[in-house]
Amino acid sequence: MDIEKLKAWAESPAADAYFEKLRLKDEIEQIRFKRFEAWLETNDFDKLMNRLILEHDDNYIDKCYRNGCMPYPTNKMQFVFDYVTEYAGTVVEVEEFKCNFPHQEWEFHDYYFGVMWGQGAVITIWNKDDKRKIFGL
Repeated sequence: MDIEKLKAWAESPAADAYFEKLRLKDEIEQIRFKRFEAWLETNDFDKLMNRLILEHDDNYIDKCYRNGCMPYPTNKMQFVFDYVTEYAGTVVEVEEFKCNFPHQEWEFHDYYFGVMWGQGAVITIWNKDDKRKIFGL
């Protein structure tokens, strides 16, 4: 795409509609994050994490492969991961998690949430106390 076509698109109604759609999507996500934050005040995050991790059992992974996909997080797990990485987690550097690929870790409750980027992205969750890996796809 050359620069003139890009400029023309940026000034078109299609661009306005595209960015309005992105704005609405972000607004909905922020509302969901706030609702989840309120939910966390009266519910146990550890129980939620245990349940979500157990949903990624061998049957789920086999189902992903049967559908022609690499295993990926369920929508619920992805929501929690997005909540931590975009809204509530604290970026940390953990010496034990250093590697040669670009990566970042966040701390939230008793967990570290991490993303390592390469040809794709690998998400991992570690127990904060003993740095034991408890989830990874």
